Amino acid sequence: MQRRQRQIQPTDLRAKAVGAVMRELRERAGHSQERLSEECGFDRTYISRVERGIINPTVSRLWKIADALKTPLSQIAKRMEVWIVNQERRPKKPS
Repeated sequence: MQRRQRQIQPTDLRAKAVGAVMRELRERAGHSQERLSEECGFDRTYISRVERGIINPTVSRLWKIADALKTPLSQIAKRMEVWIVNQERRPKKPS
């Protein structure tokens, strides 16, 4: 039996911000990952990997996601910036 590979955990706040904001907006819109992926023409695993911060979408794909969520791309970018600032202000966990 093959051992399961360890998941990649993003360390870059920008990668995490894209996923966190996308998940928040998707859930607020009442969409599942599957429904959002169908509306965008992507695979569900693509949406999952973006939300986990494993991959970053291109601008054109982010635009498709924004359209599917009926949210201006500029608002998504603004929310990402706010998310990063909030994360930077949080006290660091001791190692």
